[in-house]
Amino acid sequence: MKLYKNAIILIVILGLLTGAYLFVNNNKRPKEGTGGSNEIIRIFDLYTDNMVEMTIENYDGTFVFERATEKVDDKETKYWKLVSPDNLRVSRDTLNSIAINFSSLVANKIVEEEAQDLSIYGLDNPVTVTIKMDDGSVYSIQIGDETPTGSGYYAKEKDSNKVYTISSYTGGKIKVSKKDIREKQLFKEEKDDIKYFSLERNGQQVFSSSKTEEDTWVMTYPIKGNTYYETVVTMVDAVINTSVIDFVEENPSDFSKYGLDNPRYVFEYQSSKGTTRLLLGNEKVKGKEIYAKLENNNEVYTISMDSFGFIDKPLKEIVEVFAYIVNINDVNKIEVEMDGQVTTSVLETNEEDRSKDKFYVNGKDASMEDSSGRQVFRKYYQALIGVTLSEVDPEGDPSGKEAEITFTYHLKKDPGIMKVEFIPKDDIYYYVVRNGEYSGILVNKKKFDEPDGVRDSYRKLMEAIENQGNDQSND
Repeated sequence: MKLYKNAIILIVILGLLTGAYLFVNNNKRPKEGTGGSNEIIRIFDLYTDNMVEMTIENYDGTFVFERATEKVDDKETKYWKLVSPDNLRVSRDTLNSIAINFSSLVANKIVEEEAQDLSIYGLDNPVTVTIKMDDGSVYSIQIGDETPTGSGYYAKEKDSNKVYTISSYTGGKIKVSKKDIREKQLFKEEKDDIKYFSLERNGQQVFSSSKTEEDTWVMTYPIKGNTYYETVVTMVDAVINTSVIDFVEENPSDFSKYGLDNPRYVFEYQSSKGTTRLLLGNEKVKGKEIYAKLENNNEVYTISMDSFGFIDKPLKEIVEVFAYIVNINDVNKIEVEMDGQVTTSVLETNEEDRSKDKFYVNGKDASMEDSSGRQVFRKYYQALIGVTLSEVDPEGDPSGKEAEITFTYHLKKDPGIMKVEFIPKDDIYYYVVRNGEYSGILVNKKKFDEPDGVRDSYRKLMEAIENQGNDQSND
C-alpha cells in the first residue's frame, strides 16, 4: 500500500512539473503586437508578387520602378523596370532584395511612440521607400541613421512619428543610394558574340585578333597567325565580366587626376552591338584597383585588376601563336623536310569514328596505337602543329636564306597548300615563313628537340612502324 501511495505522489509531482514547464515555455514565446520585450513588432506583411510600383527617394534623387514581365526560355519572369530617370542601368537583384526585405519588415523595438524631434534619429532627412500594391494600397517606410551601437537603423512609416529600430541587415538592404541600385556589371555581351579583341598599352598597339568563321582566333597585329583559343578567350572573359567596385564621378572636369586623359591601357572589342573601348588609367590601389571609363561615356569608375594579370606581360606571354595550325581532318598529306630527309604522310581520317582512321608514312601503315590506346600518328601530328612562337620580330628579314626545316600541308580547303618554312636567323632562332610570306614569328630551335617535340615524336612514330613490321614478320 505504501508503494502504491508513493507512486501516486510521484505521478502528481510529475504532472505539476510538466504543467509548470508548459506555462513558462508558452509565456516565453514572442507574441505579436503585445508590446512586451519579446513581441514581434510587424510593420509590413506583404506579398512581393502583388507589388506593382516602387519609389526610392534618397540623397541622390527620386527613382521610380514598375513591375514588368519578360519571357525567358518560355517562362515568364517578373522584374523591376526603371521608369525614371531613364538613363540608368539598375541591378535587378538589388531591387528584388529591397522588395523582399520591405515585404516582411519587422522592428526590434519601439523607441518612441510620438517623436517630436526626428532629427536625433536621422529621420528628418531619411531614405524613403514606397511600395504600391495591385489593389491600390500604398506602404512607405523611412530609414534614418544607424543606432549608436551599429546593431540597427532607426525607421518609421511615412505618415507616422512612431520610431522603431530595425535590424542592421534589413536596414542596409532598404536604405540604398544611387550607387547601390546601379548595375555593376559593365557589359552584357556574351563571349561567343565577340568577334574582335585588341589591347593598347601606353598609346601603342600590343596586339589585335579576330575570330574566324571556324570559331578560332587569329592574330592580325603585329603578326599574323593562329592563336591558342583559350589564351584569347581568357582575356575576353576578363574584360566582358568587368564589375564596378565604385562609381567615382560623373562628368569630371579633369580626367587627368584619374590618368584617363592619356590612358595606360585600352581594351577594344567588337560584337553584334558594335565597338566598345574600355580605358584604364591610374591605379587607385597598386595591383588591385584601377580607374576606368568607357570611351563614349564620361563617368569614372574603379574596377578590380584581379583578372588582368596579363596586362603588362610581353606579347609572347599573352598569346600562344602557332607557326601554323590546322585541323587534322582538313589535311590530305604532309611532307616534312628535316635533317636531310623527306617524310611523306598520307592522312585518311574519319571524323565520326577515329578507329577507322588510316595513316601512311612513306607508304607504310602508321595507324597503330600506343600502350595507352592513343594513335601514334596523331601525337606526331600534334607535334607538327604545336610549334609556337618564342619571340616576335615583325621587322625581321629572312629573304635570300634557305629553310632548314619545311612542313608542307596539302589541304582539303583553301589555300590548298600551306608551306611552312623554318629559316635560320642565327644560332638560336628560326624565322617562320608561310607560303613565301614572313609571319613575324621567331621559333627557338630547341623547340624541335623538346620531349614530345617534332624530332622526338617522329622517332617514336618510326619505331612504332618498325615494331609493327617486325611483329607482322614474326607472324
